[in-house]
This record gives sequence, structure tokens and C-alpha cells, in this order.
Amino acid sequence: MDYRAAVITMSDKGSQGLREDTAGDAVVRILQENGWSVEYRTLIPDDMEKIKSELLKCADELQVTLTVTTGGTGFSVRDVTPEATMAVVDREVRGIPEAMRAESMRITPMGMLSRATAGLRKRTLIINLPGSRKAASECLEAVIKPVKHGVEVLLGESGDCAAIHLPDGKVKAVCISEKKGVQKHDIGEAYLKVNHGIEGDAHAGNWHRQVSLLAAESVEKVQKSLDFELKSGDFAENILTEGIELYTLPVGTKLKIGEAEGEVTQIGKECHHGCAIRELAGDCVMPREGIFIKVIKAGKVKTGDSIKVL
Repeated sequence: MDYRAAVITMSDKGSQGLREDTAGDAVVRILQENGWSVEYRTLIPDDMEKIKSELLKCADELQVTLTVTTGGTGFSVRDVTPEATMAVVDREVRGIPEAMRAESMRITPMGMLSRATAGLRKRTLIINLPGSRKAASECLEAVIKPVKHGVEVLLGESGDCAAIHLPDGKVKAVCISEKKGVQKHDIGEAYLKVNHGIEGDAHAGNWHRQVSLLAAESVEKVQKSLDFELKSGDFAENILTEGIELYTLPVGTKLKIGEAEGEVTQIGKECHHGCAIRELAGDCVMPREGIFIKVIKAGKVKTGDSIKVL
């Protein structure tokens, strides 16, 4: 897979040597940690024509698969990165900046003020990030893994199943609750019944949301902003997983979990008003990154079992 990237920083002061490019440094580090080779990096002023020229160079000449910009996404008259980006892309990708703003707003309401955009030019994905090191890091980390799959699709190297390049995962906890609307508790092992769900769980029997799954990696993102330790089941997940990005799996994907098998029926859900989970944990990541499956083959599931995409 051709994971080649370019990083462009927009900063009038930075281009004059008056400000260190800490945001660009952070972006490069995150890309490299996630398997990207940064082939090109530059620092330019907030100038519409120069930005367009650099974006065209990265896509048309260097032909990198991902171009990440940082800076120029705010309300200042000189902030023109989104406009320059939209002037060169062939197709807009709205979901990426929406996800970044959602992550930013979870941290600060000022996140709504970002005008960042994203789009495709030929076989290059272009993503705008904010100019501060902290905001750029938070936004990029929120989308970097799904972005990898998007690039695979763009280059025609992914099959119908979004998980084709994902490693096998494993079960970190198996949780139930005796009534609805409360956090679940880890029981270590459970039996999954066809067209029903986990025996003993209050949510079993729902025709399409029989078993809920949530990645431990998603929980860890919330944990960073809390001053107390989250427990397995705190987001009402039946199965806490590790090593597989669940929210990238399309509906219809079949999973083997321990002895049982399930089919993905829903990605995320609406977080209802007065959500008890949100009140207790401070946030509810399940609506954003959790998935639901229906049981298509019965069997036992226990902590440590493998999770495979069929």
C-alpha cells in the first residue's frame, strides 16, 4: 500500500521565521506512528495562490496519497486554506471535517469555529487541520485510522469489506445488565443465542441491536479527559474489543467472536436525551464508534477470545 504523505503548514509568522512550526512537527509524528511516510513538507504564508500551488504540486507532481495542511482554518481575513482547498479538489469529503469538529467540540465549544474541509483531487486525499499543535493533533488522531481505509478504497486496493486490512481483534470483556438504561458489568463469559443476543442481558431480543460492541481504543480516548477510571461496560457495551476499529466495518460484515458468529446491523446510534451513560461517564462514545450485531451462529464468548472478520 502506498502510504505517502505531504504536510503543508500555513503561517505568515512561521514563513518569516518568527514562529516555530510545532503543529507541523506533531502532524508528521502522528502520520509516521500510523505507518505513513512523509515525503514532502513545507511552510508557506497564508496566501491563496501559494496554497493552491502547493496542493497542486502534492497531488499532480508528487502524487502523494495524502496531503495534510495545518493552519488557516479560522475566521481571520488571512485564513483562506479551506477556500484554496475547495478550489483544487474534484470531490468534497464532508465526513472527515465533521468528525474532527465533533472531537474538538467534545473538548471545547470553540471547536465549532473551525472551517476545515477535506476533499479528493485525482488519487490524493487533502485534509485541513487547525493551526495549533494541540488542536491539529487531536483532530488528526480522531480520523487517521478511517482515513487509511478511505485511501485504500481510492487507490482500488480494498475489497467490499472495509476490514480487509484490519488485524484480528480480541475480546477484552463480556458485559451484561439486568435492566435497560444502566451501565453493564463484566461477567467474563456469556452465551450468544441466535436471533436473540446474550442470555441474561436486558437488551437481548431486539431484532437488529442484539449485541453491542465497542473498542477499548474508543474508550481510551474518553478516558484521557476524565479524572476517574472507566470500567468495562460503562458505555453499556456487551463486548469490549481490542485491536480492531469496529466503526470502519460496514453493515453486513460477518464476525466470528469466540464460538459465536454475528452480522453487523448498525453503526452507532442516537444518544437519547437524559442518557444515563453520558451523565455517569461524562461522555457517551457508543453513538459515535460503537456497533451492533445480530447473532447468526450460537456459541460461548469469553474474555481473550479472538474476533475475526469472515
